Amino acid sequence: MIKDLSRKIFPSFEAFFDTLKTWKTSNHKLVFTNGCFDLLHRGHLDSLIQAARLGDKLIVGLNSDTSVKRLKGANRPLIDEESRAHMLAALEMVDAVILFDEDTPYPLIKAIRPDILAKGNDYAISEIAGADLVQSYGGTVALLPLTKGFSSSSLIEKIKNS
Repeated sequence: MIKDLSRKIFPSFEAFFDTLKTWKTSNHKLVFTNGCFDLLHRGHLDSLIQAARLGDKLIVGLNSDTSVKRLKGANRPLIDEESRAHMLAALEMVDAVILFDEDTPYPLIKAIRPDILAKGNDYAISEIAGADLVQSYGGTVALLPLTKGFSSSSLIEKIKNS
């Protein structure tokens, strides 16, 4: 049975607010992660599975097209934000996808106040946007092991060279 994916996709924090309020009232342990997710691959899936296991609800902050362009260059993203959001929302372990235009998800993390902030262990905790904030109110920052051999950049290079 195919579910309506749009119920899991939120164009802004404001659109997500009522859902967040319900989850917090129900004492769900909220896990937040974020990324561009341009060319969704196994490494992304492994990280999302690991993040989801840390709590009750997995919230994914998704960089908008304009944000990805600023961060990755004029030729990115390869896949538009609506398509990236739908691919993430189709994943069983993802409970919400929230688009954001900023270069970092800091404002989104500040508004959501997740119990756990999860990122790949290719970052030091001091480099993770919002880590200081989450730790300041007693939340946890979880560093997730990466799946070797998978990255959007390496896939793009492989496609270019084939």
